[in-house]
Amino acid sequence: MKKMLMLILLLATLLNGCAIFVIEEDTEEFKILASQYQNYIANDINIFDRFQTFINVVTLETTISSVMIEVKVYSPLGVLLETRYGSGVIFEEDSSNYHVLTTFDLTKLSSGQTMSIEISDYLGRTYRGFLRKSSEDLGLSGIRFVKNRNRVLQTLDISDSLPLIGEPIMLIGYQGEIINALTMGLITGYIKTDENIVQAVETNVLSDAFGNGGVMINMNHEIIGIQFDVDNGSTYAYSIYILRTFKVFYLEP
Repeated sequence: MKKMLMLILLLATLLNGCAIFVIEEDTEEFKILASQYQNYIANDINIFDRFQTFINVVTLETTISSVMIEVKVYSPLGVLLETRYGSGVIFEEDSSNYHVLTTFDLTKLSSGQTMSIEISDYLGRTYRGFLRKSSEDLGLSGIRFVKNRNRVLQTLDISDSLPLIGEPIMLIGYQGEIINALTMGLITGYIKTDENIVQAVETNVLSDAFGNGGVMINMNHEIIGIQFDVDNGSTYAYSIYILRTFKVFYLEP
């Protein structure tokens, strides 16, 4: 109860400058403030506890699905032309391979060019990657790499629900050239087609080009987007509609 009185004194001071007064415990004003305070204790602290749990799971489990991708592009004569870096997420697996979702631009080639792909997992261990399928229309590519039975990685599921504007999300990727960098932000808008389909989401997550291909997750640790662009302080990600459409295409024989 002493803490309650201290809170009320503090509120009174902030609201009334130097005038300090005490609200008696049997007044209606006190009861209202007490109710608000108890509601704060019951809800906001629970939210904070949930946030701590979320961060712990992200750090110990969810990031195991995130990878860094290095693509070396060669000319028809075998001369190294450029090295690209980006992010990706393991979104599927079979008995022999893990499958990584990333952006089309990371694996895009001109006529006659070839490439080599190296995947680095959350511990920096490397694997040789192979482009399995890509779609310029959807802006995505799928890369497979062979499983190592001594290295167990995880897949992430694509969410069934479109994130709401204002919903908190987290980006896991190679932004800042740091493997498994974590950046939080909010959904700030939708980009829709003429048919009113949400094809991308706009966020205020801080990122850069190295984060392209990085996975955006919701508080349930589900995929809600794949970063593909950063512009004027906003970071853009393909929506679950695009991701699900690509997954169907990717898994076709």
